Parts: sequence; C-alpha cells; structure tokens
Amino acid sequence: MKNGMQISYENKQITNLHSTKFLGLMIESSLSWKNRIDVLISKLNKECYAIMSVKLLMSSEVLRMIYFAYVHSIISYGMVFWWNYSHSKIIFKIQKRIISITMNSSSSSRLLS
Repeated sequence: MKNGMQISYENKQITNLHSTKFLGLMIESSLSWKNRIDVLISKLNKECYAIMSVKLLMSSEVLRMIYFAYVHSIISYGMVFWWNYSHSKIIFKIQKRIISITMNSSSSSRLLS
C-alpha cells in the first residue's frame, strides 16, 4: 500500500492489488472502471467489424439477434457499476454506430421495438 500499512487476517498477510478480476469484471482499487471500459471498447470494436462483415449476407432479423447476443449482452453485464463513469461515453458511441449499421439507418428505434 502507499502508506506502508500492512493488513493481516488470522496471521496471514493480505496482499494489496491494484486491480483484480471478479465475476468477469476488472475492479480497480480506485474504482475508476477504466480497465473495464477499455476491455469493452476493444470487444465492441471487434463486434462492430464482424457485423459490418456479415451485414450483406444476413437478414435484418438475424442482424438483430446478433446485436442482442453479442453487443447488448457485453454492454449490459456490469453496466450498473460503470455506466456513469466519464470514459463510458465511448461505449455508447460505439453502440450507436453498431445499431446504425445493423438497421442501415441513423435511427435505433426499430431495433428495440
């Protein structure tokens, strides 16, 4: 730790970690969620490329299923923790781009109906 404090429990030293993975979420000691959001950005950019690659081969219904299976599920897991972090705006911009590609328009209202 920064201040040199050592914590022990039942005569065992507790190690101080900068970040750890718990239930698939990277949790930092500062609770900034930057690592988690960086991982999400990388995953979503890959999904965006994949959807663009198969768009001409799939019907709109299949693209909608792909969106909910691969994009929506990635974004929604753990969202309650990181959604209000300032760095998370990038995720929602990528999501908007993916929805636009999926629906072939600038409107996302048809996807969620």
